[in-house]
Amino acid sequence: MARLPDPSIRKALRDHAVDYVLTHGISDLALRPLAKALHTNARMLVYHFGSREGLMREILEGLREREYAHIQAWFATGRRSRTISDFLRWYWGRLSVPNARPAARLIFELYALALRNPRGYPGVLEPPLAYWKRLVASTGLPSKLRAPEATLLLAAFRGLLLDLAATGDRVRTEGAMKMLAQLVASQETQSRRKGA
Repeated sequence: MARLPDPSIRKALRDHAVDYVLTHGISDLALRPLAKALHTNARMLVYHFGSREGLMREILEGLREREYAHIQAWFATGRRSRTISDFLRWYWGRLSVPNARPAARLIFELYALALRNPRGYPGVLEPPLAYWKRLVASTGLPSKLRAPEATLLLAAFRGLLLDLAATGDRVRTEGAMKMLAQLVASQETQSRRKGA
């Protein structure tokens, strides 16, 4: 009977792989150099993750878990109820700083791979929208408006982050993000007045 992979070893490998690709990117990632950096071999990576694509999916999931933990902590530590406009401002501040650029590049590299090969990278393209829908639902917005608003916010945020990654123009992109957050804040104020 074949021995099953040890989940603790798999998680440690995944965490170290996330750190590695944040520094080196993934577009030219080969298993052998990665394995060497992780003090293992390519055969063991395949044993734990099934394939290079499986490892890529796990790397993205590891990155998402880290980000979701930061987001949940931010929502939990607020002295008052957090709004989507607060979130946009905070999250932009978190992802637009120079030391966060490797994470943004990694996300866009994975999107590009998934767009070319959706079957090889299942779960890359859909989960961000599902997460933004949950964020929007937490505001009490009527259910029929949640999917369009989540779609708009995700598309705007992702587009501005891609623009920043492509051009490095933080002043312009941050100005656009402030405009978006102000529009959302105005909508939130109107919704509160209607509910009062």
